[in-house]
Amino acid sequence: MNSSYKKDDEKLINLNLEILGVRDKDIDSIVKETQNVTKMVFEQVFLVMLYTRQLILHPESGANVKARLKLIDIVFSVEDSSNGSEISKIRSEILQMMEANKGSNDVVLKLLLLKDKIKADAIDEILSSIQDTQIAFAPLDNIHGIEPDLKDSKKQYTYYEMYASLKYTMTIFQKFLNSTVYDKSIIKTALFEKIKLESNAEGFKDDHGRWISEYSLSDEKKKMLNLLKKEHYAEVIKEGGLLEKKTLIQGVRADIAIKLGAWANDVFRYIYDDNYSSNMLYGTKETNFFNIANDGNNSHVTITVDRAPLEDIYKLNQLQQLMDNIKIALKASFESKERTANENVGILAIPYVEKKHETKLNNENALTILSEWYTENSIGLFRKIDQIPKAIVSIIDFDLYNSLSEVSRCLDDARRVQDAYNYSRQTKTQSKNISKKSPIKDRNELITCIVSLYLCLGTYNYENFSRARTIVSNIENNERINSNNYEVLKNTMMFSWSVFEPIGQPEWQHNRLYWKLDTNFDEDEQNKMMYRFKKIPISIRNSEGRRVRILSEGTTEDVLETLVNFVSNQPSTKPYPYNSSFPLPLRIRKK
Repeated sequence: MNSSYKKDDEKLINLNLEILGVRDKDIDSIVKETQNVTKMVFEQVFLVMLYTRQLILHPESGANVKARLKLIDIVFSVEDSSNGSEISKIRSEILQMMEANKGSNDVVLKLLLLKDKIKADAIDEILSSIQDTQIAFAPLDNIHGIEPDLKDSKKQYTYYEMYASLKYTMTIFQKFLNSTVYDKSIIKTALFEKIKLESNAEGFKDDHGRWISEYSLSDEKKKMLNLLKKEHYAEVIKEGGLLEKKTLIQGVRADIAIKLGAWANDVFRYIYDDNYSSNMLYGTKETNFFNIANDGNNSHVTITVDRAPLEDIYKLNQLQQLMDNIKIALKASFESKERTANENVGILAIPYVEKKHETKLNNENALTILSEWYTENSIGLFRKIDQIPKAIVSIIDFDLYNSLSEVSRCLDDARRVQDAYNYSRQTKTQSKNISKKSPIKDRNELITCIVSLYLCLGTYNYENFSRARTIVSNIENNERINSNNYEVLKNTMMFSWSVFEPIGQPEWQHNRLYWKLDTNFDEDEQNKMMYRFKKIPISIRNSEGRRVRILSEGTTEDVLETLVNFVSNQPSTKPYPYNSSFPLPLRIRKK
């Protein structure tokens, strides 16, 4: 949903919106709602990342989380194309043992037992890696250790979710940043496009896209044709009573909700779905909250709801919505011509399948409802959108040399860019003895290069270093990057933490964003970089209202306690749009 209109068209767009009574406050409310949804998606991701790293930061709790995540990494790093289904079984078994807080000896014993049942070389490879890396951890009663305030608190995320928050750190950030930013211009354009569509302008054109002759038209049709030729689409709609302002705005809200819902699903599933591949369909829904059971004679119907997700639906203030879905599923069950019971357990799962028009209807208010839910339930880390970049940099800074984190895979390319700048500075000063950088400045510059390569430039392939090579060449020769060759991510918020200086305005081409960029990372820019890094790591308010720095060696368990209390919070008074395209919050347990 990007704008292909130029500034000269703004008057035309504003004129059409004004005719239907669309005001700036209507646009501003949609902008605010999309911003809140963006913050909600990031906060949910950030909470998993933060929770995982706080556990790693304090190994004295006895949980030895890092060793457990290393074991999961070994299991998921093993590939066997000839035994794909067997590998999936092994992974599933190990993840179940992790969730049961079993020890490493239990896992090894299980693998040895599986070896007798499953013919897969992967098991030997896993056992060998466990031995080589000397992974060992004891069974665990509580992941939070024996701290008085947390000893009875359950683990807030699955081990796989914690692992994925490390393994796919940069991929998740990139997915998050590659979503359209719905500013006033984008939303106005969307409204204008919908007005144009509803005016049926295409109905007045021939097969070659030319306006039809007015000689055979009635006076009313002639008037409409003349208005359409002037692109006064709203006049046609208003006179014909084709579309009201409220319907127009709600329709655009629904369109945005469907797109943002698909985007949020894509981001979230990289964390919670261990079988996820990113070719997900729009509007797919998880329907694992209840089952309809028919006995063999179809004389009894039993509705089964797992207690854990039911508690979470209660916290989302969505019990009524769940009951409505059960009613729909029951109706589908009764109307079905083939109601058969499962031969083993007698359960007939009835998925709720949405039709296209129902999807649109369910999303008309979803944007507003989710915005209000986030306002009430936010942890308060991101009052403004521009606070997100420093949270992202805080994670990268913490993960920089963690081999489990995807950040470590970015180091080689970042160092090449960093070396190019060093070479360029030497060339400019014609001296080989430039002053040595402090370790802190060197680290900050390295992180800045990672952000520049991976969180500013779009569709980056980790295995293809051609982009880095070209950028290195440009830096060494003090050249600007050619905008025709470099796509940027749709959300450009990370440019303030990069080596790039955008030139002019970005341009859309085939739903991709391109921008001219300058790579002149001079001394003044380096000083600004050092000042920015003073803002990390960010802080969080504990239960006493005191701010505590996160991801810091000197931080106490206050951060962990605050996170646990938030993630397992009390029921919300604001409902969550459970039946919309938006996924459930990551803190809601998946079953």
